[in-house]
Amino acid sequence: MEYRLTKTFLSKKPAYKSFVIGAISLGVLMLFFGADPEKFSATKRLVFEQGEYWRAFTAALLHADLTHLAHNAFFFAGLAALLTNYFGFWVFPVLSIIAGGLINLGTIAFYPPDVSLVGVSGVVYFMASFWLTLYVLIERRQTVTTRLVHAVAVSLIFLFPETFQPQTSYLAHGLGFLLGVPLALIYFALNFKKIRAAEVWVPIEKHLDEMENIILLEESSYRQVPLEEDGPAPRASGCVQCQQH
Repeated sequence: MEYRLTKTFLSKKPAYKSFVIGAISLGVLMLFFGADPEKFSATKRLVFEQGEYWRAFTAALLHADLTHLAHNAFFFAGLAALLTNYFGFWVFPVLSIIAGGLINLGTIAFYPPDVSLVGVSGVVYFMASFWLTLYVLIERRQTVTTRLVHAVAVSLIFLFPETFQPQTSYLAHGLGFLLGVPLALIYFALNFKKIRAAEVWVPIEKHLDEMENIILLEESSYRQVPLEEDGPAPRASGCVQCQQH
């Protein structure tokens, strides 16, 4: 007997708490907008030479201007809600915050000593690649090819820059995206049984029988009463002229 997959680990409806987490995440970025970069930004000199490693985490909360904030905040809040809803508190905010610090540490290690790094875009790219990787692994209602095409299309549309700007840290973007893939694979391996246990498989024959019953019920609602063989044909209400017309 053949079966059809009808639900997966990603079929769960969005919970109210996920929207709350998204709103709180957006509020935190707004709260730090306009803060003094000298107090919270990260540079190679301040972090590695003076030992202020906490700056690798606070730098993600700062943004250069309103355009920079608006571009990152939309994706950050949306992905925060998605990751919280489907993968829980330990993925966002815990894992995402840790990943953000690692991304910033790896980025400033390649920069000159006094070049400052601000912005949450590295974390956004990590969150996006984490989600897309798990989507490809989990959403088996679609073929592997279809899932890969969707993941690549979303990456090109939303993550690949239309224009290159010298002040943008594409290194942070790349490190964030690359870090999201292996961590998603680890999460999948650790939670494999739980993820597969959420799948619902329905026998194809049963599904076809249900559809056939629905069709028969619809047909019976339009079926006319059979005529008696020897009796006269039933007449509708109204005059003979109306029937002939």
